[in-house]
Amino acid sequence: FAPLVDTITLQPETKRIKIVASGAVRSQVAVQLVPQVSGRVQKLNPSLRPGGSFAKDDILFHVEAEDYELAVERFKAEVASARTALQLEMAEGEAASREWEAINPGEPVPDLVARRPQSDDRRAALSAARANLADAQLDLDRTAFSLPFNGRVVSSNIDLGQHLSAGQSYGTVYSLESLEVPVPLADRDLKWLQPLDAVDVTVRSSYLGTEQAYKAQVSRIAAELDAQTRFATILVSLNIPDETTGSLTTLVPGVFVSVTFLGAELENLFSVPTAAVQENGRLWTIIDGRLKEARPEIVQAGPQITLVRGLPPGSAVLTSSLPGAIEGMAV
Repeated sequence: FAPLVDTITLQPETKRIKIVASGAVRSQVAVQLVPQVSGRVQKLNPSLRPGGSFAKDDILFHVEAEDYELAVERFKAEVASARTALQLEMAEGEAASREWEAINPGEPVPDLVARRPQSDDRRAALSAARANLADAQLDLDRTAFSLPFNGRVVSSNIDLGQHLSAGQSYGTVYSLESLEVPVPLADRDLKWLQPLDAVDVTVRSSYLGTEQAYKAQVSRIAAELDAQTRFATILVSLNIPDETTGSLTTLVPGVFVSVTFLGAELENLFSVPTAAVQENGRLWTIIDGRLKEARPEIVQAGPQITLVRGLPPGSAVLTSSLPGAIEGMAV
């Protein structure tokens, strides 16, 4: 007699491929705390301590500015002096030109008589004075040290009263906008995430017992496969709002996170219980009460459901265990 079996009837569906992977947060680059001017630290932001957070353009420390303010005043005086010297030279040139024209009517005024070379020299001196003033003003502005991003402090060796030397590093910070998660993916998964800019990515963290979810995006793929696993590394960039510098303690480099990828929609997929998939991806279908082998394309294999395509709509698939099953067997 024909054994009794369990089956499921499949109909085609449109689904988005969902891939869940994991990785650890890292910062793309570490930024050194390097002052551009030398001097004694006069003011210090309390956040400039290991683990501290700061916002874009926050002043992290002030270098004593008196010397730089005096330099600005000195160069302002030099600019005024150079401007006056140019005006006097031009006035003398005009007077000499009028005198030449009175004595030699109709003849062109020579450059030396009109003092044109002298005027050019004074203009150059004025330009140099203005450049010196701009340089001094730039040094004065640099006594207030800030960074153009929201970030966190990894290390800092700066304290009140300390003398800082220009060009030396006194600590390390990283930008919150530079946080990313490298995620290894097999080629069979990566092919369903094309094009990458159409993939929706969500990063979830439970660090310190706080569940947090962040929208993310695939920024790029590493240039090489992993030498041991042959997996490709997908670099996921986190979309961090500008105003959330204090709520990101759950996303620091080294935190382990779960990453969910939602790929493009695929048509004509069939959801098959994974337990029904036989060796080498075969399925047993039932046609007219007899077993028939099917070899659909495996799109994604999961612990409970496997997505396949290439079956006729309404296919009846064997879901119960049937030892000794062979094609054509009556059930």
